[in-house]
Amino acid sequence: MKVDARFWRLHSSCCRNISFATVLTMALCLAAPFADAQSTGGRIRGTVTDPSGGAVAAATVQLINEGTHATREVQSGANGEYIFLEVPVGSYEIDLTLQGFKKYVRKGIVLDLNQVLSVDIVLQLGGSTDVVEVTGAPPVVDTTSTQLGAVVNERSSTQLPLNQRDVYQLLQLQPGVQSQLGNDLFYGSDRAGVVTVNGGRGRSNNYTVNGGDGNDLFANLPAVEPSPDSVEEFRVISNAFDAEYGRNSGAVVNVVTKSGTNNLHGGFYEFFRNDHLNTHPFTFTSSPKPSFKQNQFGGTLGGPIKKTRPSFSFLTRVGELFKGLFPSRLLCPRRRKCPSKAS
Repeated sequence: MKVDARFWRLHSSCCRNISFATVLTMALCLAAPFADAQSTGGRIRGTVTDPSGGAVAAATVQLINEGTHATREVQSGANGEYIFLEVPVGSYEIDLTLQGFKKYVRKGIVLDLNQVLSVDIVLQLGGSTDVVEVTGAPPVVDTTSTQLGAVVNERSSTQLPLNQRDVYQLLQLQPGVQSQLGNDLFYGSDRAGVVTVNGGRGRSNNYTVNGGDGNDLFANLPAVEPSPDSVEEFRVISNAFDAEYGRNSGAVVNVVTKSGTNNLHGGFYEFFRNDHLNTHPFTFTSSPKPSFKQNQFGGTLGGPIKKTRPSFSFLTRVGELFKGLFPSRLLCPRRRKCPSKAS
């Protein structure tokens, strides 16, 4: 009887341990896809006060996306503070209507990726039918974060000249960023996205696209390279990262692609390069131009899926045709006649 009791106690203990391990494993598996997710927007915060400077509590602040007209609301706290978390990049309008005060309206608030904007609201006494629209106000400044970085917007991605249309070439325009092209140090060092930031290693950077992992796990290179026409903006954070970032000791390259709006919009393009447009290579003897033909084409289309619901889509398609040879230097030993043409 004693043996049976010990056996059943041991069996019960083992079953509990196995159940606990199973539940823990399932929880880790479910949380794994969200572990590396980074922010794809920013934050807008501020304080609501009356003309005397006193805090106004329980005031409903309304945030409106000027492109999609998506609306969010939040109430100010006891000290008058309010905050909107995970706000997508774009241009916004802030409205506030409260009994006994004039309606407050501020338009054209541009939010960049991973930015924290401070928009303080000062109400004026009057009827709710009167509107106070704030225009020409000084630019809002992020005073809540110590991280250093630069933003490359959609205009720079599409209008600056890019050889082979690799948007990561724009990383070289940021302070402290230096390209490693031409340094055959390791596999993948010829990629435009492999850069050294503030003297760090080229493989020490962390790339994210729309909050997901965009790294090549084999060599820690940028594995996802969006088309320049699909990029809304991307941010290069070079120092003093927030707690949400990690994984690598170098810089953080956070890319966010475009989304649709209430209006249907799109475009088509083709970038053409041909040997007829090139000059002759520099050689001591006359030689024909190397054969070279490159066509890069694509298109974008964005708009609402259903106007009665705040759902939008943005599609992009890219193609490339390439044919040609890259000229290389021909070395000849001394006192020997060099061939006139290289095949």
